[in-house]
Amino acid sequence: MEYGGLNARVASLLEEIEELDVRGEIILLNDDEVRIRKEKFSTLWKLLKAKDSLVFQRSRVKWLKEGDANTKYFHNCLKARTSGNSIKALKVNGDWVQSPIDVRMEVVDYFKAQVSALPCTRPTLDGVIFERLTEDDNRVLIGVFSGEEIEEVVMGSDGTKSSGPDGFNFAFIKKFSYLMKDEVRIMFDQFHANGVILKNLLAYL
Repeated sequence: MEYGGLNARVASLLEEIEELDVRGEIILLNDDEVRIRKEKFSTLWKLLKAKDSLVFQRSRVKWLKEGDANTKYFHNCLKARTSGNSIKALKVNGDWVQSPIDVRMEVVDYFKAQVSALPCTRPTLDGVIFERLTEDDNRVLIGVFSGEEIEEVVMGSDGTKSSGPDGFNFAFIKKFSYLMKDEVRIMFDQFHANGVILKNLLAYL
């Protein structure tokens, strides 16, 4: 990963993705354009993560250069934090346990009781044959959402449910799907490419 010119590269990718989005609102993107848009989103996601990592590294470099001045206040903070994170005693069955060895043993026994299981005979699945998906089925499951699939799901959904936070229920989306289908397709393409729906990429800049 090259860290030079991150801001310019991110801005350029945003412009290119926006151009594809505008094109998708006018006419549906073809398969090549959908693939290119996925690749651009993937690259953009990596650049944004690299940018966050670079900011964190710069903050650590600044701390190493300037230091903490080795003040008494700093050492008192460390002592207070160490004291707060340590377990000096435990109350077990009404009695206090203070010895470090005894405290350690009580902690170990407690978690053993929580996560251990009693031995028992478990059923087996010997001889049971499970159906398996074919390679074609697998490719369909991870394939890009088609406009026909999205339209079929939208039209097959119940439109009589209560309205959402915006005041519209699904009947509105079904009725005006011919106006909204391009934006919905873009949203699904974005989700397929990144596994998340980015509402506002500018928030990362």
